Order: sequence, then structure tokens, then C-alpha cells
Amino acid sequence: MDLGLRGRKAIILGASRGIGRYTAAALAAEGASLAICGRGAEALARARDELAAEFGGLVHAAPADLADPDATRAFVAGAVEALGGLDILIHNATGQSGQDAEGWRNTFDVDVMAAVHAVEAAREALEASDAASVVFIGSTASKQWFGRWSSYGPLKGAMRVLANELGQALGRKGVRVNALSPGATLFPGGGWERTREANPEFFRGVERSIPFGRLGSGEEVARVIAFVASPAASWINATHIVVDGGQGKFVD
Repeated sequence: MDLGLRGRKAIILGASRGIGRYTAAALAAEGASLAICGRGAEALARARDELAAEFGGLVHAAPADLADPDATRAFVAGAVEALGGLDILIHNATGQSGQDAEGWRNTFDVDVMAAVHAVEAAREALEASDAASVVFIGSTASKQWFGRWSSYGPLKGAMRVLANELGQALGRKGVRVNALSPGATLFPGGGWERTREANPEFFRGVERSIPFGRLGSGEEVARVIAFVASPAASWINATHIVVDGGQGKFVD
């Protein structure tokens, strides 16, 4: 299947590592031009150089503090200018969650409000595209209890509602908006790799909870994100997609 991504222009918020980095590679492999941001300038520059060397094409990169509304809007505006337009906006970044007031505020600012500010800044360019798509990367923590009380799950749930609202409203302008929630995903340097080292018994229990007996990979999640963002998924809008290998035992 041709996803129709060749020549498309994509912004990924939070792409210096993890699922965002895998998603950048998936889009670049399909021929998309990229604009990426992250908190750390060194990791971001490394990601930019690696993507450009492996796939060629345009890779614009700039650090951005997504907890800062002005910085978020400035990055998106600069990315649209560097790309010469915009077809795809993917919000993958997340804040430092916690159950105290600071944790709630940081998660709200990065996960929810950065999505709001980014869409506002990108809206004109997206509406000018003939295949515009926005994807918010959430978590299955928005659907089930994972044994700890924090701001993470509830505010990832808010992102799902926001995706529905925007998909309904902006769909009339030709802009699709969806939320996608990965389950436990294992990749180098990620949280689940640290969990495997620090608490191997718990990690094995999570593995056993998944029908395939393993965690997902960054590449597996990124391929679904690339599809949902692409013109090939033109009839998917204002919805929520779980990518967890059957880890969740819920039925929607």
C-alpha cells in the first residue's frame, strides 16, 4: 500500500528519542519532509543528523520548551516556514507527571495545552493542505489503572476528548484529528527498559499480560502512527486508536 506520504510535510513535537524518533524515521522512510523539536539540543541535533543521513530529504530541527505557549507557537510557525507548508502535525511530547500540583501543571501544560497551541499555530497551514492530519499520542493509561496515582492518565484522557472535539470541528475544514494510545512499548533508553532492569519481576508480569508474551516495539507503534497520519487513512477522524497488542482487557 502506498501511504501517500512522499512529498508531504510533517511536524513532530517531541521527536529526539522514543516513539517520536521512531515515527520520524517511519515518515522519512516514506518520503516525507520533517520538522522536529525536543527539549535537549544535543539529542535533537543527533536525531536530525541521523535522519538526514539515512533517508535524505529535509529535516528541520529546533529546541522548544512545549510548556511555554510562546515557544510552542514559535516552533510551529518556524517549522511551517522551513517546510514550505504543512500536512501533518503529530504531538508526541509529554510532561513530567506526578500527583502533586507541580506534576499536574506540567503535564497539563505539555500534554494538553501544547496540543492546543500547536494546532492554533498550524491551523491555517493545515487547512491549506489537501490531506491534513493531526495525531495526538496518548497512552492506555487513559483507559485503565496502572497501579499509581498521577496526572498522566487523566490528562492523556483529556487529549482523547480534545482530539474528538477538534476532529469534529476541523473536519469541516478538511483536517482530520485523532488520538492514538500505545501500550507498554520497549525501546533502548525508554521507561520500560529501565523497568526491566529495576523491577524484572514486574516486567515479566507485564509481558505475561500481553497475548504475544512480549512488549511492543517503537517501530510497531510508529508504523500505526504513520498510517493514521497519512492520506491512506482519509476516513479515520475524531477517534481513538489503541496500539497495545491486546494488553488492555477493555472493550469499547
